[in-house]
Amino acid sequence: MTNLKNKLEKYLGSNRIKENFNLSPYLTLRTKTTAEYYFEADSRNDLVNAKKVSLKLKLPLLILGGGSNLAVINKKLNGLVVRNKYIHKKIEVNKNAVMLNVSSGYPITKLAKELAEYGYEGLEFHFGLPGTIGGALYMNSKWTKPTVYVGDNLVSAVLLDRDGSEKKVNRSYFNFAYDQSSLQKNKEMVLEANFKLKKSDPQKTRQHADFAMKYRKLTQPFGVFTSGCFFRNINDQSAGRLIDLAGLKNTRVGKFHVSDKHANFIIHDGSGDPNDLKKLLLLIKKKVKDKFGITLQEEVIVI
Repeated sequence: MTNLKNKLEKYLGSNRIKENFNLSPYLTLRTKTTAEYYFEADSRNDLVNAKKVSLKLKLPLLILGGGSNLAVINKKLNGLVVRNKYIHKKIEVNKNAVMLNVSSGYPITKLAKELAEYGYEGLEFHFGLPGTIGGALYMNSKWTKPTVYVGDNLVSAVLLDRDGSEKKVNRSYFNFAYDQSSLQKNKEMVLEANFKLKKSDPQKTRQHADFAMKYRKLTQPFGVFTSGCFFRNINDQSAGRLIDLAGLKNTRVGKFHVSDKHANFIIHDGSGDPNDLKKLLLLIKKKVKDKFGITLQEEVIVI
């Protein structure tokens, strides 16, 4: 056992740190990579302590939610990788609204399904979205039919700042926009979020959730290794359509290829070299730039 591992376990618990840990099963794209040190945070305290010990030991820190919207190209991630498994929710119902307090590690599809069953309206269209509430707020995840964002019904949140201090902020603090929130710039972490939802007919909310899932399966590759839509839409132009019109559907580099169902999805066939993914991304961006004069920007976080 290394001295650094001993120091981490002193703060985070005996036998809770794994060295050179294979992260691939926890990434929806399944790229091959290992974490120098890996820790599963089961509680709020675990997340806070992980942040504080990373600062104390001057270790890089990566918080991993559902492992979606993420493409890891590096074969090893140095520092501490924390998988957020802090799962908790509390619901209060009054005459006019439903107040939801939910932890950042709560899987958003699980939450959307549960709320839809209750008839609590506001997050049900996000059924089928991989990832956690924390990650969804970080990206301000959206649904397009109708256009709704995860951040729409947010009231407030408790964050952990870069110094490891907690603070409560209101919705405006996030500066939500398309695929954007202030968290992407300030690198703060969501601990819990508070949403205000509507009481509705459970049949209606279940229909919304079912529609979202069916539409995802109809229009997007399903049951494959992918990190979701890879590039941002630009000036109301669909990145997927630009990639398609550039003749890139089914383009393959090694074990990675552009989906023939939706060109903004990159699929990993398994056991691929992350360098091939890098080559495919460069090829896609070059072809779109050459044909349309548009520089694609990643929506997925590339590490």
